[in-house]
Amino acid sequence: MSVIKNTSLIVIDYIKKSLSLCNLNKNESQGFISPMSKLRFMPFTRVIVPFSLGRTVRGLSFNKNFMLDPYGKLCMDIFNGADHKDIISDLLITFKKEKDLRAADIVHLRNNIKLRKYPAWAIVMPWEKLSIEEKFESYPDIFYKNRSSKDLTFENRSRLSIIETMYSSKSLESKVNQMKKLFKSIKRHGLKKNTNLPKINILVKANEWRWFMGDAGNHRSYICSCFDFEIFEGRVSSIIYKNEVNSWPNVKNSTYSSEEAENIFDSYFDGSNVLRGIV
Repeated sequence: MSVIKNTSLIVIDYIKKSLSLCNLNKNESQGFISPMSKLRFMPFTRVIVPFSLGRTVRGLSFNKNFMLDPYGKLCMDIFNGADHKDIISDLLITFKKEKDLRAADIVHLRNNIKLRKYPAWAIVMPWEKLSIEEKFESYPDIFYKNRSSKDLTFENRSRLSIIETMYSSKSLESKVNQMKKLFKSIKRHGLKKNTNLPKINILVKANEWRWFMGDAGNHRSYICSCFDFEIFEGRVSSIIYKNEVNSWPNVKNSTYSSEEAENIFDSYFDGSNVLRGIV
């Protein structure tokens, strides 16, 4: 199945490239929508976007608020050769603060009754297809599978043990080591070219657009930003239109009101606040 998928992506990428749709025009590069934008931002297709319009997965501008993102700061600490113990100690403070937070705290909606019922790590955005109930049930197993492949050891496979490990010092150590390893690889060899591109999402507000990182390739985005890359190559995961707020899955199911959802959208668009946890 993966072979078929990769072949399809190669064909799609070739067609898009042959039609000169991978690169943005001048207006698009400045953050404005043009008549061809829908074709350039088609889901599953490759596109080259400027970091000046980019947001981290936590909703922060790469250019203006990068250091407010815990992993942005981690990346810069590695870039600047900070002591390993100091890096761990610094991030551990953030881990400890977040461990007892609720999802409502993460998105600054402390009066949202539904979000207050769930831990910070279960947060979902208004436009995501996954509900907070589904995230709460599935994420520990996803975390286990993902971090096990990154040399993190678990006491056992129980849900409680996995959740405890999420905010442990050894989990933090694993994350730091992963970032360092990829940092060294990109510094030495550059970015590898393949169809497994980082996933990005497109935000559209009136006649303007921005992009933010999806659920794959985040470490690459942080490192490229640290190296002052001007552009970033990704694969479009979704296009989110602000004027369609009432049709977003987690607005329709009443996890968010339309006003709350719009405020989160605007925050991502502006790149001004942390809206996801560190786990």
